Amino acid sequence: MVHKNASLGAYTIPDDRQLKADERMLIEWLIANGIPEAKNYLPQLDGLHVVSRCSCGCPTVDLAVANAQASTMGPSRILADFLGVTPEGQQVGVMLHAREGKISELEIYPMGQTVGSLPKIETLNPFDRPRDWA
Repeated sequence: MVHKNASLGAYTIPDDRQLKADERMLIEWLIANGIPEAKNYLPQLDGLHVVSRCSCGCPTVDLAVANAQASTMGPSRILADFLGVTPEGQQVGVMLHAREGKISELEIYPMGQTVGSLPKIETLNPFDRPRDWA
């Protein structure tokens, strides 16, 4: 599956791992600070794991809940949408997506250049855009 907002030629690479500590902390923060309904997704955090990642080298990951082996598909509900800055000083967009009632993707996208790491939580600020994307 090609990532909707990925760089030209980017695609997803299967991955099977638990969340890294910084990914979990960021997702937890996004749930707490996203749209009001995002808090309803907090119980999914303990079973959340990575099932694929973007080939471009960015930290975007597809997620699955509990025993699921693949991310859910379909229209995206944006639970959180922020701008942040990586430890390297790169400005990035950060979105947490849900599909079919499940957390499905942590998207980190560059605001100009290629991005390789997660933003620092203390740099995150809301980024206003429509909350439902197909």
